[in-house]
Amino acid sequence: EVRDRWMKQELNLVLYQNRVRLIRGWDDLFTALDDHTGGLILMRSSPYYRAVREFQEDGNLWEDRLTKLRAAFDAWIDVQRRWVYLEGIFFGSADIKNQLPAEWSRFKSVDGEFITLMRRI
Repeated sequence: EVRDRWMKQELNLVLYQNRVRLIRGWDDLFTALDDHTGGLILMRSSPYYRAVREFQEDGNLWEDRLTKLRAAFDAWIDVQRRWVYLEGIFFGSADIKNQLPAEWSRFKSVDGEFITLMRRI
């Protein structure tokens, strides 16, 4: 079940400001990750799990993958939230470009990188 879910998992994307598709549905994604990771941890305590080496290897592999995926998604949601916040500030007002030219230039560069990355999703 874990392998099937995560090998076929597609991200729920929504168009933002007609510029970029952002991930939404984070709660469902994190809930599924936590449920599957917790299930794998619980399976480790089963005598059947310990008796079959293939289960142990597969379970450890998927537990490791899901843990790394959770860490990546934790960072991703943070970056996405910060980008949305800053995008509203820097591109929402022409005055910001004049008042904070260095910061505006830096954000414009970050914005380009973020948009490029999100288009690859």
